[in-house]
Amino acid sequence: MNLFMSRPYNLRSYFGGMLLILLNTSCSFLPLSDPSRDLSNHSNGIRSPGLKTFSPSLQKQEFLETSTYTDGEGRLYSAQNKTLLTGTLVAFHRTGKKKYEINYIEGLREGSAQWWTSNGLLKHLRNYHKGRLSGSWIEYYVDSEQKKQEQIYDNGVEIMRQGWWPNGSKKFKIVFENGEEKSRQSWDALEAAPSNIPTPDPLLPKLPSQPEP
Repeated sequence: MNLFMSRPYNLRSYFGGMLLILLNTSCSFLPLSDPSRDLSNHSNGIRSPGLKTFSPSLQKQEFLETSTYTDGEGRLYSAQNKTLLTGTLVAFHRTGKKKYEINYIEGLREGSAQWWTSNGLLKHLRNYHKGRLSGSWIEYYVDSEQKKQEQIYDNGVEIMRQGWWPNGSKKFKIVFENGEEKSRQSWDALEAAPSNIPTPDPLLPKLPSQPEP
């Protein structure tokens, strides 16, 4: 009788011991959460996409500045085969819109050259012949189609310059002869009668240097 009465106790001891062994073993494989761990920086494995790098699609006879170089006389060469370039030098804003395009023949600027803002509006328009300014150089007001200033050149020599107020009315006009200022007129913003100014007015715009691409 004592043997049968002691059996439940032995079974309980046996299962209790097994349970302790299982708990100790499982903890080594399934550790409990560490309250000192910082999980705030852990992601769910999905990364936000990065900014895509714009890769321009060039037309035939278009080339980027990175594939060119210039000599001491300003002539443009291909960096690959060291030959004078004929075609159109182009660049792009990060938005993908064209930043400028400049036409070249045998390494020299020829014909029109245009610059645009990041919004796609015309910023500068210049004309060249054999690498020298020839014809109009027009500058526009920022983010506007309104002309700001125009300079007229003949074989690289300025012969006339004129400007406009933002409302489109004439601001000034200067005439040059043999590279020297010959006459100058100015108008106020209300389109008053022009006034002749015998000496240069420092408030009027000076000849800007040519911005490089």
